[in-house]
Parts: sequence; C-alpha cells; structure tokens
Amino acid sequence: MPFIVVIVFIVFTQTLFSYSFYSQNEAIFLAIGNTQLILFVSSIFLMLYFFRRRNSTNYKAGFYSFGAMIATGVPPIAFILPGIFKIISGNQLFFNIGWLLSSLLLIAILVGILWGRWNWKVHHVQLDFPNFPIELNSVKIVQLSDIHVGSFFNNYKKVEKAINKINALNADYVFFTGDLVNNSAAEMKGWESVFSKIQAKKGKYSILGNHDYGDYVKWNTDEQKQQNLNDLLAIHQEIGFQPLLNESVELASNFWLLGVENWGKAPFRQSGELSKTLTNVPNDAFKLLLSHDPSHFDLEVINTNIDLTLSGHTHGMQFGIERFGIKFSPVSLRYKKWAGLYKVGAQYLYVNRGFGYLGFPGRVGIYPEITEITLKFS
Repeated sequence: MPFIVVIVFIVFTQTLFSYSFYSQNEAIFLAIGNTQLILFVSSIFLMLYFFRRRNSTNYKAGFYSFGAMIATGVPPIAFILPGIFKIISGNQLFFNIGWLLSSLLLIAILVGILWGRWNWKVHHVQLDFPNFPIELNSVKIVQLSDIHVGSFFNNYKKVEKAINKINALNADYVFFTGDLVNNSAAEMKGWESVFSKIQAKKGKYSILGNHDYGDYVKWNTDEQKQQNLNDLLAIHQEIGFQPLLNESVELASNFWLLGVENWGKAPFRQSGELSKTLTNVPNDAFKLLLSHDPSHFDLEVINTNIDLTLSGHTHGMQFGIERFGIKFSPVSLRYKKWAGLYKVGAQYLYVNRGFGYLGFPGRVGIYPEITEITLKFS
C-alpha cells in the first residue's frame, strides 16, 4: 500500500509540474519542462537497469542515475502548493514562487552531490556518568559508522582528508558501528592502506552492519556468501580493527565494550544476541554497546542496564535540515531516534549520521559525520 501511495504521489507531482510549465506557452518554459521530464524518466529507467547488476562492485552508473532522478524528480515537490494555487487562482505570482522554490531545491541537491558528501563534520559530545571509572576520566572515543566504501569511486584523496580529521582528534579508542561496504568485501580492494591510517592510542573495535553480510546480492552458493563475510572480517583486522560478533571485551577495570551483530526492525536481519554478549559482564560495570541499528535500543537495549549505545544505519537519510533550531529528515518518520544524542532514563543512545553515503551520491543538509565522545566521571 505505501508503495502505491508513493507512485501516485510521484505521478501527481510530475503531472502538475509538467502541466504548469507547458501551460505557460513560452519557449523557455517549454524547454525546461521537456528537459526535466526527459531527464527524470530516463534516469528512472537507467537506475533500474544498473541496479539490476547487483553483483557488480562498480556502483557509479547506478548511483549517478539515482542522483539524476533525485535532482530532476524532487524539485517538483516544492511546486505542489504554488502549482495548485496557480491553477485555482490563475495568478502568475504562484507560478513564479513555485519556479523559485524548485530552483532553490535543485541547487541544494547539486551542491549536496558536488560538495556535501565530502563535507565531513566533527560532532563533539561529552557524557557524564556516576558509574564511569574515575581513573578513566575524560577518555576520548571516536565513533565512525556506515563507511560504504564502494560508494567512494576511488576518491582516495578526499577520504584521506577525513582520516586526517579523525587522527587530529587523538582518540584513545576508535569504534566503528558497521556497514564498511555496500555488499562485497571486494569493494575494499585498494582502500586497505587508506583506512589502516586511522589511529587510536588504546585500540580500534568494530561490528557488522546490515550491508556487510552480502544479503542484498545474489551469490552462486551459500559458501560463496560465507566466504565474502569471512574475507570482510579479515579486512577489519587487516586495517587494525577487532570485530566483535556478539562478544564483549574489558577495555579497562570496570569498563566493558560490547559488540552485537546486526539487529534491526524487520525486514532487517536480527543476528544480534544481546544476552549472549552480556554473558560474564559484571552487572555493576560501565557498559558501552556497539549496535548498528538504533531501533535495537528501544526494542531490546532499554531492558538492560547498558549505559551507552552507539549506532548508525540511518545516514540521516542524507537529506534534511539541521539549522535554526530545526532538526528534520524524512527518515524520522521511520526512526524516532535517527541522528545525534538521545536519553531514556539513565541510558544514552548516540546515532552517527554516517561517514559515507549509499544510493544517492550526495548529502543535502545532513553531512557525513565523525563523532568525538568524551566520557567523564560525575
């Protein structure tokens, strides 16, 4: 049902936009209307064609087709209300307003593709806990999430600038909360030396995200799929990260790090075993959990005494606004906790906006994130 609603909405929006431009009976608006419609329809067919090749590690054609679809199909949304008012009133002012709003939205999308996806922001967070080990006061953690390395299209120098930002934070620990690749371990070929440069004084740990299991491509055999996962886990270790698969590790006295496999709200896989991960962890210890999907927090973690959970997964939908006291993204309609810090009782959840991107090759208003978290005894 939601899919049908989306299709109806797209058809209505496009029809209104095209009609508004064609009814102007001016060459320039006819040209704009024709160009937009041709590019929009063409990009849809190209995207569907390239995304059928799901076993490929070359996502460029599919992603840029998707980008073209967004750039030509989303701006007409800004035209809906002005377009309706123009038809009802016949007032040209409403057409001009719609034309202006659509143009501004197009510019924002193009900026997001050309610049936004490379505009890494460092978010600084300080959290105080009464049960945090006093001898570890002010320990500094850097969280990364959702690298999606196959989306970077060999832009090594741009990514290296982000890694320099990470290293400049001089972290004690670096924690990665899943989705190193889009589908295949082969995407990491050539990137090993780049991500090996990430520095941490005391250790680097990682977990898996939903994309790391290879669930979204067709494998010839189950053994081939399992080998892909084994290869990816080996790569985690090669670049200096210790993967935690429903495991825990005592980082220091009374400070435990927990790492679960992906556990998400359906249709995402639920391989995480939180009860198993908590085995042998003292009940009164300070507990920090790495769990890729933030929905895990409300559905399971909240029933434990885990102090802090770090997640990712949502990317902030790579589209939204975080300005002027406004914080909104369409992804908030599915995930109540979709970006930044949340507190329920004495428990905290931090949702990283993601280091990379997926599908749409850009970020509009929601920029790629490096999170610096300082933990203190209160």
